[in-house]
Amino acid sequence: MFNKIQRKLTIQYAFFFLLFVLLLMAALYISISALMQQQQVQELELFFGKERYHLEKDDDFKEDHNKEEDHNKEDRVTDDKKIEYDANRANFYYVFTKNNELVHGDESFYGLYKDAAQLMMHVEEEDPQTVEWKNQDLLLIKYDSHNGSYIIIGQSVTKQHHLLERMMYAFIALTLIGTLCIAFLSHYLAGKAMVPIKKSFERQRKFVSDASHELRTPLSVFYSSLEVLENDDENRFSAFGQEVLTDLKSETQHMETLLEGLLFLARFDQNKLKTKKEDIELSELVNNITNSFERTLPDSVQLKTQIADDIKFVGDETGIRELLYILLENAAKFTEKGSISVSLTSINNYIKLVVEDTGIGITQRDLPHVFERFYQATKNRQKEGTGLGLSIAQAVVSQHQGHISVESEFGQGTKFIVSLPIVKKD
Repeated sequence: MFNKIQRKLTIQYAFFFLLFVLLLMAALYISISALMQQQQVQELELFFGKERYHLEKDDDFKEDHNKEEDHNKEDRVTDDKKIEYDANRANFYYVFTKNNELVHGDESFYGLYKDAAQLMMHVEEEDPQTVEWKNQDLLLIKYDSHNGSYIIIGQSVTKQHHLLERMMYAFIALTLIGTLCIAFLSHYLAGKAMVPIKKSFERQRKFVSDASHELRTPLSVFYSSLEVLENDDENRFSAFGQEVLTDLKSETQHMETLLEGLLFLARFDQNKLKTKKEDIELSELVNNITNSFERTLPDSVQLKTQIADDIKFVGDETGIRELLYILLENAAKFTEKGSISVSLTSINNYIKLVVEDTGIGITQRDLPHVFERFYQATKNRQKEGTGLGLSIAQAVVSQHQGHISVESEFGQGTKFIVSLPIVKKD
């Protein structure tokens, strides 16, 4: 149990650490990326501010010579002659007419002028855009000029993007390493924190076991004394005395049942329960128990059975009997009118036992706690019981490496599902 809690705490601590670090790294990555882009945009704006007069003068020159170029098309320069190419240039620019014709430009990437206008065609003025062009990441800004033409300026941000990618990979690696370290540390600290809890639990469990064992003998003597008094013909009690005597016997039987349950669970906790491995004709056993149980039900409750034939099981017959009686008695206790259904089937390597009733059901608030010791649903506290029955049922199932679950809806009924693995006798 404590190992399971320790693992659960370790997983929770590691998960929350991982979530926190991922959020922190994401915020850091976004912040650095935004700051880098802001600095790059400022550099381009500064470049445009210094070169604006020269760029717009080139644009005016183009407008003034439109007619002359129309008359001298055979002498018209090619686009390549309008572009000055320098691979070491930090910033580049292109001047285009309103008809997307190139006027002039200085570029850092050969041939970019052919696609620059298309890349920024639907972009608003002064809206920075990061685009990908031939494995290069480029930051471009578009400025409108006074005569309807426009200017595109830009710079490469490929190195910055690669730097951010490397930072991201480094963040991920550090996060994974940190999570592993936190997981080991959390596992160690959780183990240390549970040492006093474990000791306290062991002392409490030993006390319950010892107290239950020591109380059995005086309780048996007390019950026997009550029977002697009840059968004493010479000293007959009055009607009131007989009523008190009957109540005492009833409470003594209830206490004895409680002590037996506590002893069983104490042995289970200490792994002192010995599970017998004997061949059980399970179909026959369930049929016999349900037939006997049916005679104890009121006329308002109907018992329905669907038990497959020839199902055999290797296990502790006493424990299986106890399990079935607990589930049936629990169903009968909370079903005043309706039906109780019992089904037994064999599926693959598992035996499935289902006990379902149409009783008052269990609320969703109480449902997770039904197997806890001494737990009784708020609506059911007026019913007789020790609060140990389902805990014992769960212990019996665990003894046989099985699983028990419950499904219920308040006011609709409850279904207990038991799965037991089919094992061979050694």
